[in-house]
Amino acid sequence: MAEKDEKMTTAEDGFHVSDVLGETSRRDFVKVSMMGAVGLTTGLSIMKSQSTATDATVFIPNAKMMVVHDPSRCVGCRRCEVACSLYHDDKISVAISRVKLSRNYNFGPEGPRVGYSNGMGIFGNHRLVADTCLQCPHPVPCMTACPQQAIGVDPATNARVIDSKKCIGCGICTKACPWAMPSLDKETNKATKCDLCGGNPQCVAICPSGALSYVPWVDRTKDQPARQAVPAYVQPGPGVEATCDDCHTAGSVASTKK
Repeated sequence: MAEKDEKMTTAEDGFHVSDVLGETSRRDFVKVSMMGAVGLTTGLSIMKSQSTATDATVFIPNAKMMVVHDPSRCVGCRRCEVACSLYHDDKISVAISRVKLSRNYNFGPEGPRVGYSNGMGIFGNHRLVADTCLQCPHPVPCMTACPQQAIGVDPATNARVIDSKKCIGCGICTKACPWAMPSLDKETNKATKCDLCGGNPQCVAICPSGALSYVPWVDRTKDQPARQAVPAYVQPGPGVEATCDDCHTAGSVASTKK
């Protein structure tokens, strides 16, 4: 039995490992084989890590422009909401307008509260605030949460846009946005959000006081107070944003991580 154990025979060739290795025992052979496997695995991991670090590609490019609102110039005419809904939906509906002033009209973005007279809105300091889409950088909350992958990027403006053909009206995007910018049209059962009108925002064009401007994009997600709490089931996993650079880089279409 001992002699049989010492001489391992392959099923196909019938040669003895001990014959090939000479005085090397079977135990030493197993050790060497295991060390070789570990070395190969480590080498492949290093190669993968180096490839990831040098070959990262753009995943979601930042928007080129954005619409911003200046409360000090707003007269509260709400023409922006009318123009937006007419342009996109052929109807006047402040509920699905991509620029949102009416919801802040009386009490400002913070809504009814103790001490509202000291805040924004008609019942406060008379300064009116129109909410506009921030065109979030990656990871884009509404885009990440959409189960149908119905939210993509317009190549002309890099705006985050909804494909109505893919949208099933689940409304998850309306919950995923901390600033509650997407809306759900109850008549069509489709979600809506700002698409920058293909580069010619109608709200900016019609504003009589110059309160709305079309300007180069900057990331305002860190300094813009959230309007609603995002349910845990539609939030990105913990630490997701910190790992983005491991496999791709945000920015312009031409940028790559070096």
